Amino acid sequence: MNDISSELSQIELAIRESVEPPAQWFADQVEGSKSDPAQMALWTSSTVIDDNVQGAVFGPEVFSWLHEGAPGSYDFPVGHAGLMHTYGYLLSTVVTPYGLKSQRWLTTDLAEAFELDPHFFHPTYSTVPLMERVASKAMPILTNPCGSRTVFTVDEVIDHRSRMRTVYVSNPKTHATAVVYGVVTGDRAQIVSTFPVGPLDEEFVRGWLTKPMRYRYNYAPSRAEPGSEIRTEPGYRRTAAADINQ
Repeated sequence: MNDISSELSQIELAIRESVEPPAQWFADQVEGSKSDPAQMALWTSSTVIDDNVQGAVFGPEVFSWLHEGAPGSYDFPVGHAGLMHTYGYLLSTVVTPYGLKSQRWLTTDLAEAFELDPHFFHPTYSTVPLMERVASKAMPILTNPCGSRTVFTVDEVIDHRSRMRTVYVSNPKTHATAVVYGVVTGDRAQIVSTFPVGPLDEEFVRGWLTKPMRYRYNYAPSRAEPGSEIRTEPGYRRTAAADINQ
């Protein structure tokens, strides 16, 4: 696939300067996503303030452009996770400790972890909006984490109906690994994010399970601060299962 980094930079600049973005394909995908209620409902809320940099990974101009005309009410910095984690991250120029947010969509690592065509998540791979492509692969993992590629899954229980779910999946041939994170409320699951990570080992799993339960990956809960500790009801706790030796 072609390198579109410079084109994305031009789009971000155009939005900041309040002119029409130069790439119609990008505008079409964003419009296709936010005008589809079923696809919008598959994602929950997120903050543009990144936990690792303690600052916004894109500005209020991009935030407003992404959410213009979208159903619901969104105020910077909290918005729709799907629009922000796909299209917003593509336009982010802020370097985090893990690099640019856009790289999850511009490299083949995530697709490899899901055992897909290497370019499946590249923005121009298909006219199907990127947000829809991501949800089509992340949602089955979030709703049924017991699949053959799952190597580690954790439910951090909030109350009798709600839990934050983290699922790590790995390609058994290449060991490319990715995480899917979301909220499960009753029978309904909603995606927060998905991205590639390094291979897991026992030390990683032990370390993960000793950390306090908290809201992760820039999720914006309605009754708590992003990144804050999960205040669970008495009698509820974290549940986990691991099979990292696949």
